[in-house]
Amino acid sequence: MIEGYCDDRFLEAKTLFEKNINNGFELGGAVSVELKGKKIIDLWGGYIDQAKTIRWEENTIINVFSTTKGIAAICLLQLIEKGLLDLDKPVATYWPEFSENAKENIPVRYLFCHKSGLCGIKTPLKTGAFTDWNLICSELAKQSTFWEPGTAHGYHGLTYGFLIGELLRRIDGRTIGTYFREEIADPLDIDFWIGLPDSEFHRVSDIYPAKSGLIEKLLPILTKLPKSFSPKRFQILFDFNDTSTPTGAAFNNPKISNDEIFEANTSAWRQAEIPAANGHGSARSIAKLYGILANGGNRGEVHVLNPETIELGRTTESEGKDLVLGNMHTRFGLGFMLGTKDVSMGPNINSFGHGGAGGSLGFADPDNNISLGFVMNQMHQGITAWKTATEVADSVYKTLEII
Repeated sequence: MIEGYCDDRFLEAKTLFEKNINNGFELGGAVSVELKGKKIIDLWGGYIDQAKTIRWEENTIINVFSTTKGIAAICLLQLIEKGLLDLDKPVATYWPEFSENAKENIPVRYLFCHKSGLCGIKTPLKTGAFTDWNLICSELAKQSTFWEPGTAHGYHGLTYGFLIGELLRRIDGRTIGTYFREEIADPLDIDFWIGLPDSEFHRVSDIYPAKSGLIEKLLPILTKLPKSFSPKRFQILFDFNDTSTPTGAAFNNPKISNDEIFEANTSAWRQAEIPAANGHGSARSIAKLYGILANGGNRGEVHVLNPETIELGRTTESEGKDLVLGNMHTRFGLGFMLGTKDVSMGPNINSFGHGGAGGSLGFADPDNNISLGFVMNQMHQGITAWKTATEVADSVYKTLEII
C-alpha cells in the first residue's frame, strides 16, 4: 500500500514506485520530488521489518549511506562562500597535523573531489572504529597517501567525511553534525541528521544488506586462486578483501558488516558523526534541501548558498577511471557526485547530488528546477544501485518532456 501525495500529471511515476514495492524489489521506502520548489511527489510505502508486520510511516527515517556526502558538502560550501575556507590553500593551513608524511602541500580542493589519495586507513582498525572521530582523523593526518595526490581520483568511501568534517571543525569549532543542525536543518525544518539523537531512534528503520549474488557465492572459491589465474572482472572483489589496496582500505577497514551484525543498525553507528555515510533522514528532507539548490539557494528568509557557489559546487573537478571503484567512470564536483555513463543523477547530465550504497539518492537539477530524494531499507547489489529512484526520475522528466 502506497500513501502520500502525487500530482495527477505524474501518476506513471507513482505506479513505478508502487510496483517496486509490491513486487518485493523494495521492502520499504519513500520518494519525494520537487518542481520549482513545490512538491509534486511525496510517497511512502512498504515495511520496515523483513517479516512485513510494521509499515513504513510518513515520519520513518533511514540511514542513507553516501547520500550523506552531498549534504555534508553543503556545509563546507557555506564556509567557502563566507571566505573562511580557501580551496587552493594547503589542508595543513587549517589542520597542521595533516602535514605529516609529505602531505603538507595537498590543497583543500583535493579532499572534496577524491584526489587526495586518502581513500582509506592503512593501519588495521577494530570493528566500530569509524565511530571514533579523533582516532580516524589522527590516522588520516599521520599516514601517507595511496597515490600521488592530484594525479588521479578514487572514491573516498568513508574518509571523505572525516577529512572535510575535520576541516570544518578546525575553522568553525563545531562538529559537522552540529553545524548542519544549527545552520541548515533547524532553520529549514529539514528532517535529516548527521549524528542521530536517541530521541529519534523510535522511528528509524533498520537497513538490510543486499542479498548475495552468484559472484559473492563464488568468492570463497575464487580467493583461493592466485590473482593471476582469476578473471579480470573479479579483480574488484579481490581488491575489496585486501585492505592494502585502495578499494579494500576504503570499504573494508574495518568491516561494517559480518554474518552476525550490521554496524549501520547499531546505536553506536547511529549516534556517531560519520558525514560520508551515516546521515539519517527522509526522502522529503533530501528533496527539499536539493530543491533549494535547484532554485537559487534560498527558501523564504533562509539562505543556503548563492547561485555562484552552487555552480562552483557542481563544476567538474574529477572525471575518469576511479581507482577505488574498479575503474568505473565517475565524475565529481566539490563533494557532489555528477552524472556519467555509469552513474545516474537523473536524465540531465548536469544535475548534481549523491547516491548511497544500496539505492538511496538525492539530486538537484537547477537547469530544470527539479530535485529528488529517495530512501529505502533493502539494499541492492552494486555501487550505484538506485534503480527505483532512476525510474521515477526518468518518468518525471518524460512527463515534462525535458532533458
